[in-house]
Amino acid sequence: MIKAGFYECDITPAYGMERPASYNKNFIKKINDPLKVSVVVVQKDDTTLVLGGVDICYLGDGMVERVREALPGVNILLTASHTHYGGPMGMSKIPDGISELARKLVLEESVCGNPHYTTHLVNQTVTAIKAAMSRMEEVELSFGKGDASGVTFNRGFKMKNGHRATHPGKCNPDIVAPFAPIDTEVGVVGFWRKSDESFLGCMVNFSCHGTCDGTGATADWPGVMRNTIKSVMGADSGVVYLYGTAGDITQIDNQSLSPTESGPKYSKIVGVTVGAEALKVLMKSKKGDIDTVKADTKIITVKRRVPSPEKVEKAKETVLKWERNTQFHFAKETVVLSEILKIDGIDLPLELQFFQLGPLAIVSLPGEAFCGIGLAIKAASHFPFTWVCSLANNISCGYIPTADVLDPVTGGGYESRLTVFTSTVPETADIIVKELSGMIAKETPGTVPVGPQVKPSNKVWDYGSNLPELE
Repeated sequence: MIKAGFYECDITPAYGMERPASYNKNFIKKINDPLKVSVVVVQKDDTTLVLGGVDICYLGDGMVERVREALPGVNILLTASHTHYGGPMGMSKIPDGISELARKLVLEESVCGNPHYTTHLVNQTVTAIKAAMSRMEEVELSFGKGDASGVTFNRGFKMKNGHRATHPGKCNPDIVAPFAPIDTEVGVVGFWRKSDESFLGCMVNFSCHGTCDGTGATADWPGVMRNTIKSVMGADSGVVYLYGTAGDITQIDNQSLSPTESGPKYSKIVGVTVGAEALKVLMKSKKGDIDTVKADTKIITVKRRVPSPEKVEKAKETVLKWERNTQFHFAKETVVLSEILKIDGIDLPLELQFFQLGPLAIVSLPGEAFCGIGLAIKAASHFPFTWVCSLANNISCGYIPTADVLDPVTGGGYESRLTVFTSTVPETADIIVKELSGMIAKETPGTVPVGPQVKPSNKVWDYGSNLPELE
């Protein structure tokens, strides 16, 4: 017997709070729409899974750890939607012993977390989980996948100079081709009440940056996607979005001369497209029971990439000019990272998770994983359905590019620059693919529900006789 319950709580930030997804101070001056934490709780026997989507750029400041402490014995997977226009979760770390210069760069020149907002987010998340638990009822599940081509694009390109560039400009004549493929799959799990087969809610997995709107605090396209599904399936329906692997995937088409794909209009285009595709999948997928609900967690350790002493000294010279241009921001991140490495060391622990719902394998990792990581894990999986969720549970390592992006001969681009958020080495992506694929490989997929079946018949329809009438 499978039970499930959904709930969502408001996490809209206040006017004047700092807004993440920038290398300098930005403040919320407008609120466009509510931001939410949406969760589903799934229970079978003694196993309870919590899967939640949070309208935030990153999950940091110990938020997930505090949620887990409040709910011992529960397997919790939370992913950030990566809206660039959410509340102030900390993007910069200030460990004890950091230099005064680095401390000043963090506090005065970087986006910082707000402890009051973090506490609010923890409380609202715990509330959503407990409320979902109180609403659990017997369910059947449906599984499917669709395609939302045409609204997402790789932002990295092979250039004529042999290197990779990020957002090189629309129809730049030096573009050779997109640097890597994209994943346009829309994964959907439907939850249907066993009592009357009515719709309870769904989970959706898709890969795209939350960078469409930009005009104020907003859930961006994932919020539009949720509303699209609710408009058809009912306002009380639960919709949980689990962020895919979109470290290099946005809505910007650099190979088109159309106006920049941004603003509320394009947020609607992406959100409605993904939501409509999810609805198509829900309508066509078969409902049924599943026999397996599992969870597994593994901690692996990878090495951070360390900036050379020469680069650190040059970065210090740059920041001390206080010009606050692009070079200042990159230098600032190098200085801060070098200080953190002195205190924390180069070993970086990463939490990897595996959740199973019958024929679906869900694996998760922290950081902004590039799409190629997700595609590689899906290609190796023997499950009928496989979701790869990044930005899960904590920020810890920022961008996780595939090894080719960090190749000194053919790599490059914004994400490969050494900042406090790109503390990776080329083999990190390969290690993650191997470990998560191994977690999937040792498990047995459940059967895909087929719905009610009838017995085969050899009786031809009376009006459909197979004898031709020639006269």
